[in-house]
Amino acid sequence: MQSPSLLIALVAGFAAVASAVPTNAADLPRIALADFYYLDTSGEPGDRATEHQQRVDLFETVLREQLTANGRFEVVALECPLPECGVGSLSVEDAVNAAERVNADYVLLGAIQKISTLIGTGRLDLVDVPQRRSAMSRVLSFRGDSDEAFRRAAEFSARNVVEADLSAAAEGSR
Repeated sequence: MQSPSLLIALVAGFAAVASAVPTNAADLPRIALADFYYLDTSGEPGDRATEHQQRVDLFETVLREQLTANGRFEVVALECPLPECGVGSLSVEDAVNAAERVNADYVLLGAIQKISTLIGTGRLDLVDVPQRRSAMSRVLSFRGDSDEAFRRAAEFSARNVVEADLSAAAEGSR
């Protein structure tokens, strides 16, 4: 038979772990996702705007799904009065203000640039809304102009956001 002290230690350990892990979405930091800005500087012939917009939409969908599935953040929509709600049409200050209106702790801004038929680049900026300062910034580089390339870039982006050390941003709020 197990000793009572071992049982008490196990229960106490479980309680400590359980209390450190958020139990529902209300306990998670809220992240608002802005629309990603897309710029094609490849010089490719023909109009591929519709195809590229579908890839940006795929990128945003995969990013949102990955961030939601991970459970580190509660993902919320960024709302603004413009057709596009991202750095292509909003200043960073306007995006932060929009995130503040939906009670987000962070807003994720980004852009993707098609440099050539084979190379894409991008940028992610996670802004701490209450502190109004950068919590994380990453430059991306990826190969390919296909759905799979955009999907992989979105998965990589989500991992970067999830694994970001946000303690420095949190320390500023103390």
